[in-house]
Amino acid sequence: NLDAVNTAAASAFAVSSAGNAAAISVNSVAVSGKTVTLTLSRTVATAETVTVSYTKPTGDNVVQDTAGNDAVSFSNQAVTHGTSA
Repeated sequence: NLDAVNTAAASAFAVSSAGNAAAISVNSVAVSGKTVTLTLSRTVATAETVTVSYTKPTGDNVVQDTAGNDAVSFSNQAVTHGTSA
């Protein structure tokens, strides 16, 4: 499970869409169990292909498990979004 108390700020994440030029910023981050949920600034269309990147911040507020192991930075990972038709 992930640490839900000391997680990374929204600014540590970048979300982009290959099919839509409209910017997507991350408004908030929530952690529950093994899931990190990002609330975005706009609705993602059903057919949009979305990627997410995470840049590990310095300091204590990072994505980490309950044992204190930090998640590493990653770039342009495809995600499944919750937008339905």
